[in-house]
Amino acid sequence: MAVMLENEKLRVVINEHGAELASLISKENGFEYMWSGDSKYWKRHSAVLFPIEGRLKDDTYQVDGTSYHLTQHGFARDMDFEILHQAPTEVCFELRSNEQTLEKYPFEFVLQVQYNLTQTKLEVSYRVINPSTKEMYFGLGAHPAFSTKLKATDTYQDYEVRLSPKESYPRIPLVDGFIDLEHITTGAATLPVSHDLFKNDALIYDLAQEPNEISLVSKHHGHGVTITTTDAKAMGIWSSYPAEGNFVCLEPWWALSDTLDTDGDFKTKYAINKLNGQQVFEANYTIDTF
Repeated sequence: MAVMLENEKLRVVINEHGAELASLISKENGFEYMWSGDSKYWKRHSAVLFPIEGRLKDDTYQVDGTSYHLTQHGFARDMDFEILHQAPTEVCFELRSNEQTLEKYPFEFVLQVQYNLTQTKLEVSYRVINPSTKEMYFGLGAHPAFSTKLKATDTYQDYEVRLSPKESYPRIPLVDGFIDLEHITTGAATLPVSHDLFKNDALIYDLAQEPNEISLVSKHHGHGVTITTTDAKAMGIWSSYPAEGNFVCLEPWWALSDTLDTDGDFKTKYAINKLNGQQVFEANYTIDTF
C-alpha cells in the first residue's frame, strides 16, 4: 500500500513497505526526481537504514557475549510499517520491535519515519525511541536515490554533485565495504558524475555533525535536488557499478559501517548511537527540488 502527499507544487508517494519514499514529482515542471527502482540496477528508491548503516564484518556482531546476524543496512527497509497518523501533506510511519527483530537485534525499539511537505521541500524526520529501561545501541541512515534523467535528453555525465559550505571535506575510504580510518583523504566539494566514480563503492564525506547541503544538479539545465542536514555524521554518495543506472544516491548517515579492525562488539562499534532507557533520538533532513 502507498500513501500520497500533495500540495500546490509537489506530489509525493511513500510505500508502507519500508516507509520508503518512492516518488517525488514537481507539478511545476513535471519532473520525477526519484529513481525508478529498476531492479536491473538497484531495486529500491529510498531505503531506511536501521538498526545498522552499512556492513558488519562477517554480517555478525556481539552484545554482552552473544552473537547476532544482520545483513547490510539492517532489516527496517524490508518490513511493513504501520501508519501512525496521516494528513494531506504529512504522514508518520512506525515500526516496533517484535519476536522476529529480537532474534537479530536484541533491543526493544520504536522507529518512526515522518514525511512533511512544505512548499518545494520534503522534510524527512526520524525518531528512535527506547521503550525499555535498558540501554540500546543502533545505527541509522537514509538512502534516497535521485534521477539523472530529469529530461529525456539528459546524459549521466550532465550532472555533478556539489557540497557546501566548505570547499573540501575529509573523505573516508571503504575497503571491501568497511571503513578505513587510517587512510582518510581530502575530497573536493564538487564532483562531476560518471559511472567510474563509483567503481570502488560509495564515496563517504565526513560532515562532522555540522549543517551541510549536498546537491545533484544538471550542468546544462540547472535543475536538481538539494539535501540539507544539520547533524549527520557523514554523507554517502553512491550509484550502481558496473551496472550503469541513471541515478545517484545522496545519503545522510548517523552511523557507519564497521571499521577494518573491528572487534565486533556492538556497544563499542565505530559511530554507534546509544540511548538510555526511555530516551528518544531525533534526526532529519530535507529534500529541496528546483
